[in-house]
Amino acid sequence: MRVARESLIALGVLAAATAGYVLVAYRWQSSTLAELRTRATQRERRLADDAARASRVPPLMREVEAMKQRYNKDWDRRLPKRKELAGFLREIASNLAEENLQNQMIAPGAPTRGQLYNVLPITMKFEGDFLSLAGFLRRVDGMTRLTRIEQLKIQPKTDSGNLQIELGMNIYFTEQ
Repeated sequence: MRVARESLIALGVLAAATAGYVLVAYRWQSSTLAELRTRATQRERRLADDAARASRVPPLMREVEAMKQRYNKDWDRRLPKRKELAGFLREIASNLAEENLQNQMIAPGAPTRGQLYNVLPITMKFEGDFLSLAGFLRRVDGMTRLTRIEQLKIQPKTDSGNLQIELGMNIYFTEQ
């Protein structure tokens, strides 16, 4: 009986230790493990969201490179590093003369500074027929320099079949 009693005491102590372990250590570790699993799931979700956002970057980088390849070929030619106003005015005057446009008046304005480029407005007045005007505009469009026509006023001249034309255009250039 003594052996059975000592065995029962040992079993009781063992059962109490096991119950204490389950109540204290196992439950604490289980709650910590659950918390870590929740954090891991949240981080995996955040990582998946970030990966989805980042997946847009490589196609955008390819697009940017393709645009650089397409536009860098003649961008420097069309947007010169300095004004080069005299050459541009000679080319415009030549185009006006070749299209038989008379009474030419070309007046450059004051340049304005932009963030990436500068703008120089130019006002022109001349006379001629509609086909000459169309030819001149086609020549301006084909120029190597980047230009933009901002304003075009056309009025018939009463004493002849010509038109009075007033044209406002901008040319662009980078820092000198």
